[in-house]
Amino acid sequence: MSCRGDEASCTGRDLVRTRVALLIWCLPAALVVLGIFWPQAREALWIPSFAVMGSACLLNARRCGRLHCHLTGPLFLLAALATLLDSLAIVRVPWPWIVFTSIAGTAIGYGLEHIRGEYVSK
Repeated sequence: MSCRGDEASCTGRDLVRTRVALLIWCLPAALVVLGIFWPQAREALWIPSFAVMGSACLLNARRCGRLHCHLTGPLFLLAALATLLDSLAIVRVPWPWIVFTSIAGTAIGYGLEHIRGEYVSK
């Protein structure tokens, strides 16, 4: 169930505004940064981190309609998939592309929120 259209209800259901955000976005983001500097552990850090962040974004987009989550949810899941496919040598994806695309997509999502508002309207 979504609360699209009712800003007060949306704010109350928004996981970004809770302490759990530290566990589902901040900690995984820190692990992604760690993976930049620790290439031997990159896949082990990035695959679950991007999967957790992407899943949490999709859940949050469904719960409250947070605009940037509609973009970053699929983006982070694709980052996890790209990292997995690269680690299995199925497709070569340079790690900077994964990181910079994730950062750029997140920045675009927050930029759209600044322009259009934090929540998707009906």
